[in-house]
Amino acid sequence: MQFITKIVWILLLGIVLPVSGIEIKPLAKDVTVSQALYINCLQRTQTQQLLKTYLMVGLHSTYRHPKQALKEAIPRYDARFKDIESFFRARIKDTEHIAYLDQSAVLWRESKVLLEAPPSKENGLKLYHNFKRLVKLLGKAKVLAKKSFKAVGMTGGLCRDPLYISNLYLLKLWGTNIPEYDQYMQKTIAHFSKNIKKLKAYEGSTDEINMHIANAEDAFQFFTFMYEHKVTIPTLISKKADSIFLEIRTIKSLYGKMLK
Repeated sequence: MQFITKIVWILLLGIVLPVSGIEIKPLAKDVTVSQALYINCLQRTQTQQLLKTYLMVGLHSTYRHPKQALKEAIPRYDARFKDIESFFRARIKDTEHIAYLDQSAVLWRESKVLLEAPPSKENGLKLYHNFKRLVKLLGKAKVLAKKSFKAVGMTGGLCRDPLYISNLYLLKLWGTNIPEYDQYMQKTIAHFSKNIKKLKAYEGSTDEINMHIANAEDAFQFFTFMYEHKVTIPTLISKKADSIFLEIRTIKSLYGKMLK
């Protein structure tokens, strides 16, 4: 009875909570380094939003019109990707980090082709691995970061973890063969828990930020519940990932406003 009650509560929560689309805005001409790093952090997370939308198309979902959403998001992401890349190239001087920019550009071009093609399980899994690597490569731009960027960087990981998990769920639900599924899932859940503890201990947080941190931590329990009880409802999975993203994005925004 308690299990059924919890399922009903989660279903209702998934329905009433607000959700977020892929909001991709152009890079402002007068953007500062800190602001560009903030946007780059969001850009890294949006690789996972692109993939989630792709997977919803593959699963023939109509939730939030994923086919149209993906069609509109790809060129916007591509344009801003190129703008941020140019911004960083003008400021990063060492050959090692220039090489990271080169690798990320090649990987994005390859992934863009896959996103634009009819969805397949094989390409979905390839995109999952491509985007995990792209997140790391884009993160190398933090060489330009100042100490004040620390909290924003942590929230980036928190934004992505629920999307990593939801995308694994959706790939598995689609019937994709993922031998390391349990390993990936457990590692991501542990990573989120570790990062949320760090963020809770961060001395620069305000009461408002701490409230959103608590909300995100509570909402994340849903994913551990789904994993333990093998709940596989695509729309609910997508909605819940979006709602956690909203909480973390709010935290990121509040930290972003504190950047000088």
